[in-house]
Amino acid sequence: MEASYWLERWGPGTKQGFHQTRINSRLEQFWPGLPLPADTSVLVPLCGKSLDMLLLHKAGHPVIGVELSEYAVEAFFSENHLSFERRETGNLQEFTGTGNATGIRLLAGDLFELDVAQTGPLMGFYDRAALIALPPEMRARYVRKMASLLPGGAQGLLISLSYDPSKMSGPPFSVTDDEVQALYADDFSVTQIDLSSGPERLGNLADRGLDTMDERIYHIVRN
Repeated sequence: MEASYWLERWGPGTKQGFHQTRINSRLEQFWPGLPLPADTSVLVPLCGKSLDMLLLHKAGHPVIGVELSEYAVEAFFSENHLSFERRETGNLQEFTGTGNATGIRLLAGDLFELDVAQTGPLMGFYDRAALIALPPEMRARYVRKMASLLPGGAQGLLISLSYDPSKMSGPPFSVTDDEVQALYADDFSVTQIDLSSGPERLGNLADRGLDTMDERIYHIVRN
């Protein structure tokens, strides 16, 4: 999947069906149960302009988001009436929140070119829309990249979807439980903490031909 696909999807005036207009209820339900101190830095890969980052920030976490589209990053700040400063950091554009947004840093650029020197220490992460945004041939590379950014003991939540792929083509892509377990087996411990099934999980995906879907929530810890 080319970068141009996502840049076009995030372009001005386009409708982002994958962007949720409220904070994810599963994040609200399960994040408080993680044994993470409030000051733990949290990585949000392929963050878009997700409102979920506001919940993490309100919980006291320094938030480091990574997003290919500069437009989406700027939209996060402008749509939430948050101030920021911008500068280049290596091959990425860094948007650093100021005022009420102090503690939020969004990096615009390619996740696969990110390194720890740019993120700083990370012990938490939240993936609602990264793994399921990637086609099969990119998922193992993504998990290896996450392993390279996270030290032992780092932990977070993964939200994954699975459905009948003959009824809808991604993104979001269907990623089965077996695939999640296999992808993360080498570098992470994976625990499924919730499974919800049925048409009520579909949201706007019902318009794309699906009649049901499984949503799984995982607690994932870096070995």
